[in-house]
Formats: sequence, structure tokens, C-alpha cells
Amino acid sequence: MSLMARFTTLLSAKANKVLDAADDPDADMDLSYQKMMTSLQETKAHLADVIAEQVTLEHQMADHQAAIDRHDSDAHIAMKAGREDLARMALADKEAEIHKLAPIQASCEHVKQQAEKLKQYEHKLEQKIEEFRTEKESLKAEHHAAEAELKVDQQLAGIGKGLGGVEDTIQRARDKTHAMSAKAEAMERMMNDGTIHDPLDHRSQSEHEIEKLHDTSEIDDQLAKLRAEMGQSAPAATPSAADPAKP
Repeated sequence: MSLMARFTTLLSAKANKVLDAADDPDADMDLSYQKMMTSLQETKAHLADVIAEQVTLEHQMADHQAAIDRHDSDAHIAMKAGREDLARMALADKEAEIHKLAPIQASCEHVKQQAEKLKQYEHKLEQKIEEFRTEKESLKAEHHAAEAELKVDQQLAGIGKGLGGVEDTIQRARDKTHAMSAKAEAMERMMNDGTIHDPLDHRSQSEHEIEKLHDTSEIDDQLAKLRAEMGQSAPAATPSAADPAKP
């Protein structure tokens, strides 16, 4: 591979890596989940503010109701004492407290409705978040499994880093082994025919040839012995090209 081709391949790999990172479904789902959690926290904070406002109004209502009850009691006590004037004043104060209580009661009822809506929204949001979290984890597991399967398939196909170029490596090893075997066989032949000599063998060429004759003679003797044991006769000798043909 040329230097320019390698440089182009490197740039392509980096570009693909950037695109894969930008289109990462795991990151997208995690970001969406984080946004939903942020929305839930904001809802809880808003609900806490509304409930705090409801509690404040309820305290005000309790104070006004206590004043109403007190003025009503004062009116009864004044009437028993024959002080109608004091009873009238107590009833006037009671009526004033009732007028003050009415708008607070209306506001508190409105705040209660807001709090109830926020509670329902919070509950639904928590359900959706839990459903999304379960689905998110399931999809992430499926995505990781598919990604792993793709990498394995690519490696088996020789595309990925794992098994890329393995076939070439095997072929080079096979060729090298064959070449070494052929060289060893050639060396053995050359040593047998005397072209090269074993440096530890100091015998002459004639001594080698005599040893070969001994080996051949020994084999012939063993064959003759086997023929005699089996009752077979020796095969007719085939005349060689060097022997003159008999008339």
C-alpha cells in the first residue's frame, strides 16, 4: 500500500469514527433520559413551591377562623351580660373576619387544584421516565449485542482489525514452509549423490560408493533368502544397454 493510500485510509477511518460518535444512539438516549430527569426535578421543585403556598394560605385561614370563633364567643358572652352594644361590636368584628377569610379560601382552593394537577403530572412523568429507562437499557443491550456481532462478522470476513490479513499471513507461512522443505530435500539429494559432503564425514567418494554397493549386495542377499524360503526362482535378468545382445 502506498503512503498516499495509507494516509487516505487513515483519514477515512477518523472521519467514520467522528460520524459514529455523532450518531451514537446510546448517547442520544442518555441525553433524553437526562432531560426527562431534569424536567422531573423542576416539576418537584414547582410542586414544593405550590404546596408551600397552600400551607401558608391554610395557616392564614386558620388564623381568621380562630378570630371568627373568638368574636362569636365574645358576642355570646356580652349578650349574657346584658351588653348588647358589646355583642354588636363583636359580631361586626366577626363579619369583618369572614369577609377577609373568603378570598383566602378561594385562593387556597385554586392552589390546591394546581398542586393536584402537578402531583398527577409528576406521577405520569415518573411512569414515563421509568418506561423510558427500561426501554433505554433494553435498546442499549440490543445495540451493544448487534455492534459486537457486526465486529465479529467483520473480523471473520477479514474486514476488521482482528482477522484482517490472516489469510495472507497463513499463505506466507505456507510458502515459506514449502520452500524450506524443498531446500531440505534438495540438500539431502545433493548429499546422497555426493555433490556436497557432510563436513563431519571424512570418507572419500569411492568409500561412499563401496558402502552403497555393500547396501545393495545385502539387500540382494536378503531377497535371495526370501525366494529360497518361499520356493521362488530369481527373475530373469533384463539385459542392459551396455550388454551386447546374444545372437
